[in-house]
Amino acid sequence: MLFIIFLLNLQVAVYTRYSTTQVKNTVAFKQYKLYTSETTVFKAGNSINLEQNLILEIRQEGIDQVDIQIYDEANKHFRLPSDPPFNYNDVKDPQQFNSYDYDVKVQENNIAIQVQRDDATIFQITDLIFSETYIEFTHIPQNKQMWGLGERNQVGFRFREGIYTLFARDEPNIIEDGKRPGKHVYSSHPVLLSMEESGKFNVMFYKTSSPMDVHYGEDKMKFITIGGIIHIKLFLGDTSPRSAIKKYHKYLGGWMLPPFWGFGFHQCRWGYKNSSVLIDVVQQYQKNLIPIDIIWTDLDYMDDRQIFSVDKHKFPKKDFQYLKGLGVRYIPLLDVAVGVKYGSEDEGYRKGTEYDVFLYSPNTGYRFQGYVWPGDSYFPDFFHPNISKYWNEMHEHLYEQVEFDGLWVDMNEPANFCEGECDWSNHLRDHPKREDKLNNAINFPYIPGQIPLANKTLPPHLLHHGQYLHKDVHNLYGIMDSYYTYLAQKELGKVQPFQITRSTFPGTGKYAQHWTGDNGASWDFLYLSLGQVFQFQIFGIPMVGADVCGFMGDTNDKLCCRWIQLAFFYPFFRNHNNDLSKPQEFYNLGFHVVQSAQKNIHLRYSLLKWFYSIFIREQNHGSVINPLFFIFPEDYLTYRDFVMDTQLLIGEELMGAPILNEGVTRIAYFPDSNWYDLITGLELKGKQDHTLYCSYNEIVPIFLRSGYLVIQNTKENIKNLKSLDNHYRIIAAPLNQEAKGVFADLDNFEDEEKALEAEIIHIKLAVEEKSIKITISQSHSELLIDEILIYGLECSYKQCTSGYYKYNSVFKGPFSLGQDKTELVLK
Repeated sequence: MLFIIFLLNLQVAVYTRYSTTQVKNTVAFKQYKLYTSETTVFKAGNSINLEQNLILEIRQEGIDQVDIQIYDEANKHFRLPSDPPFNYNDVKDPQQFNSYDYDVKVQENNIAIQVQRDDATIFQITDLIFSETYIEFTHIPQNKQMWGLGERNQVGFRFREGIYTLFARDEPNIIEDGKRPGKHVYSSHPVLLSMEESGKFNVMFYKTSSPMDVHYGEDKMKFITIGGIIHIKLFLGDTSPRSAIKKYHKYLGGWMLPPFWGFGFHQCRWGYKNSSVLIDVVQQYQKNLIPIDIIWTDLDYMDDRQIFSVDKHKFPKKDFQYLKGLGVRYIPLLDVAVGVKYGSEDEGYRKGTEYDVFLYSPNTGYRFQGYVWPGDSYFPDFFHPNISKYWNEMHEHLYEQVEFDGLWVDMNEPANFCEGECDWSNHLRDHPKREDKLNNAINFPYIPGQIPLANKTLPPHLLHHGQYLHKDVHNLYGIMDSYYTYLAQKELGKVQPFQITRSTFPGTGKYAQHWTGDNGASWDFLYLSLGQVFQFQIFGIPMVGADVCGFMGDTNDKLCCRWIQLAFFYPFFRNHNNDLSKPQEFYNLGFHVVQSAQKNIHLRYSLLKWFYSIFIREQNHGSVINPLFFIFPEDYLTYRDFVMDTQLLIGEELMGAPILNEGVTRIAYFPDSNWYDLITGLELKGKQDHTLYCSYNEIVPIFLRSGYLVIQNTKENIKNLKSLDNHYRIIAAPLNQEAKGVFADLDNFEDEEKALEAEIIHIKLAVEEKSIKITISQSHSELLIDEILIYGLECSYKQCTSGYYKYNSVFKGPFSLGQDKTELVLK
């Protein structure tokens, strides 16, 4: 379709009448001046002073990507910086194409912008209000099939009617209900995946860090921010939602490949009072035959909760060496607020004041003082030019005290126990007053979420380096922390830096992974956690997980068993709870919990090399844990809520159907394919619902899709990831006599440098009349095959025996593939 500008005379409800004059017009770039004679508009009883002169720019960045910007003519409103970590792949000078997959229409009077394809409007901007502290526009979705706009702790993956706030906030154990006051949590991702009436998908990214409300009701979606500009990027995919998601991820710069060990089982608890407890926890897991690879500590390891410090009496170095000898890695908590009560005796305080990297109060001109776990605290300014030097040196200082393997980056919204600034009379005056940091409070005509913007954080009128207002960069604090923490770990020699962060923003996935924060030990939090994992597949942070068995409140055996079964599918699998709840290490609960952990974690470990290969296959772009409609988008039955919210696919190959309630049966939908129980080979026909049974202490229901194969380690007693060897089982389910699969070309999955460069081995199994032929692409590594299971195939070959069911064939090895051997023939 050719790009066309139409001057429409649509009768639409508007708030401000902006007239339009075109200034520039090329095939790939259009610019307009917008003007209104109106000076004010009233919203919710408040008078808003309008920007009378605006600029509209439309860039056709590709045949399937469009960029729309509306900004003040003086260009004084805040924009996202372009330096890392915000160096997205914007197209400054778009290439011209003969045709595009979309049209853009601009209305001359009462400005309205429509993006259309397949003769339908897929995105629009109408009902515009634009001021320094209030920006609003309306979009009318084609239908209710939308996902994203988070982070939200909401029961159900689909975006539902309500009012939702995007403003990073430390708010534990809360579930989103779409009502006021806002239930917003740790991250801001103004990203929306939509299904069009044509069956195609698109991703809309509202490129702003401003606090935002999204009002969705009566088939309209109203976006309200309190600053910045309107900057919309639209990525147009085909009938697969993953196509649009991949384009968005490529724009962000992709996501990092985490280290292999990060997929192991992690154990944490707030309340591990000394390193002897850590040793005992690890040994108890090993005694109970539950694989474990990483032990964590919360605040307990610090010296009086001062960050970058270690209580050397309770956590001596020798004990961490002992833990390493037990085969586990170590991850400590690291918050952002630096305590002040020890003054220059504390290294974080001393160097921070020396480098002048702490934020200043807009009210006093002295350093801003909040209150967090260390007590009275200063906050780093991540826009300060000295921050990288300071952050690197402080991580080196911590590493000298304890050689951590990764980091847990928390409280980085940033969280503050005061509403804005604490009592000024108690503030330190250990430095000259900074007049240039004084700033008047801002009178906002509208507050997203109807909760004061300073609540549990910093005041919105505080100034960061570069004269950035905190209200404009608040949602960026977490990604800035993650970015500099990533660089600090690289300075320490980490090849694949591993950090789990709480507060995220578009682009965080290049530097960090995510956990979903302080959840509750409840069935609701168990249920909604899968939707959270799906959200972050859209957001570009595929390695994500929730605190297994719940962080707040006492868990129970049934809940914990079901959570273990679901966590089999989490990329990030950590058991963690707080110090006020009863201990919930699996061995501290009932025998059914121990059995569930033994079986499910052992099976997870046996498949982890294949699981990691799926991450490598995606090449840092796209989703890994998929709701069923991501893979079967044309099957309307996959859009039913119970299917969308409770079933998943790892890649395209393995489907999970965990039970997320207290019952022992569930209805699960099996899309168009033949499906086989991964453990037994039982066949279930597709395009229909099936009733599944799973007791609390059994392996989660998991099924192999026909046409595919997976690679499983055959080791029986798996203690940790290091105990995995290169002996495997191929499990295949041919469709039309063929099955295909992938595996990473790695002899040692823990070799991080090689993992980053790893190629994918493509494996094909073909059923022929007199033989089974397995071929692989060229590889450097060798696969030692102990066994080959072929589901859906009756044993009629000399080398095979029958499996558990009649139509299962088992071929016993040893066989080998790889290096110079690219073909295996079974007679």
